[in-house]
Amino acid sequence: MKTRILICLLLFSFSQISFSQSRSERKALKKEMDTKAYEQTKALLDNGTFFFNAEWMLPRDGTQVLLINNPGFIKFYDAAKIDMYLPYFGIIRIGGGLNQPAAIQHKGEISSFKITHNDTKRVSIISFTASGTIEQYDVTIKVYSNNTATMFVNSTKRDGIRYRGVVTTLEEALSTEK
Repeated sequence: MKTRILICLLLFSFSQISFSQSRSERKALKKEMDTKAYEQTKALLDNGTFFFNAEWMLPRDGTQVLLINNPGFIKFYDAAKIDMYLPYFGIIRIGGGLNQPAAIQHKGEISSFKITHNDTKRVSIISFTASGTIEQYDVTIKVYSNNTATMFVNSTKRDGIRYRGVVTTLEEALSTEK
């Protein structure tokens, strides 16, 4: 009886060793999955219609703020038109007058829109300039292969601010809003 149990245990352990993936196979599989995710992200960005959902805000003073109750977003309709609303907590250097919003807002045309893909680091960089009537924003967004993104907004009247979030399709974002 003991020998049968011992033989069964040996056969079981041998089968586990022979059928399990080796480290190099797991590494190759992970690299393949990362490459596929990066290609999907590139296709999403090159399509031109996508949605950036800001989940965290990182003002210059270093305290990060969760934006669950005050969501920020950028809707990219194409390479020339966006709808942007980003909460802002920081220093406004030059006041815009009475009844000016504290948030960073722009709806309409943008300029200098550019997407560059770094295939070795698997990151895509989006940059554009949004000019309003009283303020201009220079925006740079780094999108990683898992669709997470970091964004830096530099303004003519405010301190620069960073946001972290995710990039999804515009259709998916509009369907979750309803």
